[in-house]
Amino acid sequence: MQILPGGDNMKKRFKIFWEQENNCRQLASTNRRAVNEYNEKTLSTLLLLGWVLVLMTLLSVPFSNTKAAAVPAYLLSFSIFFALSLLFKIPAVKKYTYIGLYSGFSVLFLLGIYLSVVHSPDMRATILLGGFVIMPLSFIDCPRRIRLFLAFWLVVQTALAFHFKPQYALDDTINCLVASVLGGYLGKTLVQVRLEGYEAQRLLTIEKETDVLTGLLNRRKLFETLAALETTGAEKPSGILMIDIDYFKNFNDNYGHAIGDKYLNCFGETLTKFTQNFRLDFYRYGGEEFVAMAYGYDEKELLTVAESLRIAVQNTDIDGNRTTVSIGVAYCGEEKIRNYENVIDRADKALYAAKRAGRNKVCMEQNEILVK
Repeated sequence: MQILPGGDNMKKRFKIFWEQENNCRQLASTNRRAVNEYNEKTLSTLLLLGWVLVLMTLLSVPFSNTKAAAVPAYLLSFSIFFALSLLFKIPAVKKYTYIGLYSGFSVLFLLGIYLSVVHSPDMRATILLGGFVIMPLSFIDCPRRIRLFLAFWLVVQTALAFHFKPQYALDDTINCLVASVLGGYLGKTLVQVRLEGYEAQRLLTIEKETDVLTGLLNRRKLFETLAALETTGAEKPSGILMIDIDYFKNFNDNYGHAIGDKYLNCFGETLTKFTQNFRLDFYRYGGEEFVAMAYGYDEKELLTVAESLRIAVQNTDIDGNRTTVSIGVAYCGEEKIRNYENVIDRADKALYAAKRAGRNKVCMEQNEILVK
């Protein structure tokens, strides 16, 4: 077993620590939607519990002589928590989740420090220790920012403790430091576990919804989307394209299935690249047939987009091999559609019209418009 010199060992540990930090940030960025949803739920719970628990404490004041002197602090905390809970119900404010979380925990730390240092200077800190442990466990954020937040309140608590209760200041500082280190470590570990869980779920979803060969959404995802379109709040497509690779069976027979699979893979990349400039979602319908959901286009624009797609595929080169597609277009615009499978059938009929016209063409179903 090789024993590294002290300096090299420290460098290795620092490198591992830094890699973990970067990995955490990358996972958080990749799974931003899941992280935001979790933090929004945490914020809602924190603010609700904040004002409810403070209110319960206020209601107990008539039965406790020790809490009477702290009524102004409790009232202020209750007012802030209640105002924050109302504020973060506004849709435009909800996106500032981190501000709400750090604000809510700041109120808790202020109240805890007041009770520990000013209200009860003859007692050691107790509830405040829970804040240093619980806060890093509560939500997902950059571990570095959480550590800075804990360090800030530790400094504030220590400075005030040495001023107002010097007899217990050192004990409180040590206890709060231990609690913050413990909370920071457990919080970092828990955040990593949560993020890895989100990543595993994301990859599982991709595997379930993605066609392996083309990298496009698969038929299963298509029918899930069609079912979702029946709900009231779903964004409705303005049209559907049915796409078929011309003479693909002959292409496979002439060049072999390996080249055919390679073409399908490149074809999927071409369609994916196409979505960077156009609002289309592509699905592999089966074999060499594909469906595209188009959003936000009028009838003329939809036809232009389909023609641009035909040209893009025609210009796709696979080891010197080229092929073309026929495209059927069904425009639905502002129609009230109950079953979008009927729109796919309409696009399919337009596709066969394009094939009958000689392939490598675009055909619009409604007005039987044919474009080369």
